[in-house]
Amino acid sequence: MQIFVDINASENGNGSQEFPFKYIQQAADIAQPGDYVQVMPGEYHEEVHPQHSGTSDKPIIYASAKQNRAIITGADRVTGWQHVAGPVWQLKLPNANFGNYNPYNVLVDQTFNHAGEIFLNNKAMYEVDQLAKVETPSENKLSRDRKFTCYTWYTEQLPAEDATVIYANFRAQNPNEEYVELTFRETCFYPEKAGLNHIILSGFTMTKAACRWASSQYNKGILGTNRGQGWKIAKCDISHAKCSGISLGRNIVPTLDDDKVYSHQIKNNTIHDCGQTGIIGVEGNPSPIIEHNSIYNINVRQNLVSDDVSAINLSPAIGAKILRNCIHDCTRGIWLGGKVEDTQISRNVFYNNSLPDSFEVTDENREDLVTALGEDIEIKDSMGVTLIDNNFLLSDCALKLESKGILLVHNLINGSVEWLSNTNVAEKDPYYHRLHQQNVTESAPYDSSCFYNNVFIRKNLQSEMAKLIAFAHEQASEQPVNNHISDDNAAYVGLASGQRSYIPANKAGNIFMNNEQEDVKIDINSNEDGVFLDSNICDYLNEDTSRVIAVGTTPETARDFDTDFLGNHREGISVTAGPFDVKEEYSRRLFRLLF
Repeated sequence: MQIFVDINASENGNGSQEFPFKYIQQAADIAQPGDYVQVMPGEYHEEVHPQHSGTSDKPIIYASAKQNRAIITGADRVTGWQHVAGPVWQLKLPNANFGNYNPYNVLVDQTFNHAGEIFLNNKAMYEVDQLAKVETPSENKLSRDRKFTCYTWYTEQLPAEDATVIYANFRAQNPNEEYVELTFRETCFYPEKAGLNHIILSGFTMTKAACRWASSQYNKGILGTNRGQGWKIAKCDISHAKCSGISLGRNIVPTLDDDKVYSHQIKNNTIHDCGQTGIIGVEGNPSPIIEHNSIYNINVRQNLVSDDVSAINLSPAIGAKILRNCIHDCTRGIWLGGKVEDTQISRNVFYNNSLPDSFEVTDENREDLVTALGEDIEIKDSMGVTLIDNNFLLSDCALKLESKGILLVHNLINGSVEWLSNTNVAEKDPYYHRLHQQNVTESAPYDSSCFYNNVFIRKNLQSEMAKLIAFAHEQASEQPVNNHISDDNAAYVGLASGQRSYIPANKAGNIFMNNEQEDVKIDINSNEDGVFLDSNICDYLNEDTSRVIAVGTTPETARDFDTDFLGNHREGISVTAGPFDVKEEYSRRLFRLLF
């Protein structure tokens, strides 16, 4: 059955094309397996709670009739601000206005931060912990928009009046004349009933939800599956969550019809401007496929701090496939931990995932800076082989591998690297650092991460970043690490057709460059046509100087890594290090979001 929804319809519609429902929730109340819910353009100020599961062959489909024109928002415009003094205004709201959920009386985490947000012309203002900081704000130097950090707000409860009062500094602007919104709703699309399966969401814009810190105890985001299986989320624009954009956790509810576990598929979405994570999965999310998404501006305001804040955060990551995404301008790109097994990070583009360009390291702030310092990829607790192949890792901190059993093949790495190993590199090298591992002998070369056919370009970092990374390395070397037993896989190189030779080391076929010695240029050019690499690397890179890498338990059954970044087959046994097999491909487009 096809069900129609139109915000401009009358209140008494029946869901037909002639008399559509006014609200998406009306359709969600009746949609059954195989039904198609078509939502017309407009703003839907509601929290949608689907009531029924689809099936693997008859999913329930919710689709925007026009791409990103059906907008589900957790925020409402508010007026009635009263002027206090100077740039400070006050808004008082009866608590009854919030119903069962008052995000201005609910803390996000253990700090002063509340779940609610205030938006001035679609930009989130900055919460502070006392009224004095509204009256006299100061810039947050870790934010990428320092000037806007002086747009501050503070809230407290008025028990005698059963009301919430909010004070806000709007600088020279009048909030009653500007477009000012408050978030009221906890989510945009989330089943209150656990274990609803096989739901498809396509083409929506979902924005501004007052969700809390996602964890093993709480798994809501702007959009959440609540222990369901087999969801497909495609072509959506998801933004401005107080914490997480998409939540995939927690432990799945077994289906009644079979014993299969159905993976979630998150594909061709734009996810941005969220406080904690773009995509999070905790407590056993079922083998998600996260493919061809654009994820950016995650935690760039630095108002929420944790070492696992990231664009994609999976704990555990079992059977996850993270493919062909573009992740940039985030505190951290990918964080995997809590048991990482049979997971692949392949053909992604990472850049500018760290602190803002200008900061100063002092004795007083360096601990906070290290907490805020992120990488393109951080992995803990790898069990067996975790594969990182054919990626562009271009941020100042490219890799932090706090586990064994990680295989890196054909990546271009233009940033600081840390990895778990049994020895340290040269003294005082702030760029490539091995985390010290005890009780490992040189006779066990695979008791660390393995690097094959990668291109390493040592980046000439600005002095403050180099200083901070060196301090972070000192701290990391003092911390205990988890030593998991590696599996029985071995690495091989092709010698001739049908022949493979064992590699008795954890590094082979890599190319090392240093932009202090060679004028190597690596920049990203992003425009409406896509993401391109602006580089002269071809002047320094020789083709066919490495061998095809294979990994498996025997030479006969080992898997060849013979596909490059573009999906092209690497011909023969002599190949080029790095993501491309042919140098001219470095002028090709790296990423473009397709709707």
